[in-house]
Amino acid sequence: MKQIFTMATALVLCAALFFAMNPLADSPAFEEPTPEKNSAPVQTKIETVAKEKDESIDKIAEFPVLPAQRKKLDALQRQRQESIKGMEPARIEIPSIKAKAEIEATGILENGEMGVPEDVDEVGWFEPGFKVGAKGHAVLAGHVDSLTGPAVFYDLKKMKIGETVILRDRDGREMVFKVTEMVSYETDEAPIEEIFGSSGKRMINLITCTGDFNRKIGSHEERLVVSAELVSDSATKEKEPEPPTNVKATSFNISWHAVRNDAIIGYRIYEEDKKTGEIKKIDTVSLFDRKKVELQTSPDKRYFVTSVDVDLNESKKAQAKQ
Repeated sequence: MKQIFTMATALVLCAALFFAMNPLADSPAFEEPTPEKNSAPVQTKIETVAKEKDESIDKIAEFPVLPAQRKKLDALQRQRQESIKGMEPARIEIPSIKAKAEIEATGILENGEMGVPEDVDEVGWFEPGFKVGAKGHAVLAGHVDSLTGPAVFYDLKKMKIGETVILRDRDGREMVFKVTEMVSYETDEAPIEEIFGSSGKRMINLITCTGDFNRKIGSHEERLVVSAELVSDSATKEKEPEPPTNVKATSFNISWHAVRNDAIIGYRIYEEDKKTGEIKKIDTVSLFDRKKVELQTSPDKRYFVTSVDVDLNESKKAQAKQ
């Protein structure tokens, strides 16, 4: 009797355990726990913030640049561009067609056309228009040929997009232009305003005759216009920035004072081996980081810090006092 009672008790306990583990078979016996409702959104939010943080940081060379700093740097570059003044050209050189010539200032003829030099080996600059390098279209014209043979712009039609035109003034200032477009127009259909008019860019237009020679009008039937945009100006080459001051090296760090110049984007740290004289860059520091680098210095090495500006001009190396 006792045995029967024991068995009955065991059956009851097993049944209770069964229903506890699998109540009415409404759900799987080994169902995985449901994750917390807010776990997925939290992860998504973290990833979004990280992504936004990455997208908000730009770089110039190896230096991170924050959005606010980028606006200031862009403004500085615009100011520098605005400060560029045009020049009166004295010589032209076109390397790709091996053309070199003196430039003569010309004006408007009685018939309303642009004047060109009498010497077929010289180029005329339209003086009443824009100076070379100023915003607008500065116009230079040259003959294609003469009664005795080819003239200064005879091979102008052979130029290609991307090739360069070099112009210099009498003081040695040099501007380099890159060809952006080449178009031929019927003489009476050339768009005068586009060729001679204003522009938000610093352009030159080289003009010469092309097409068949029309004996009735005593001229070629078309005009070739080669347009080029300014890409460099020797007068605007930036001076190297000031080097950092108060550069010090202890046994465990290198520190310095920042350069007070809005164009500075960061600093480079160099190490020189006293025995071999070999110098190598060992670190960089952005504008918004502390002006200190933690490292274990060596008595066998010298240390230097330079400043770098937005145009990647680098200052002289300032040696750290050890």
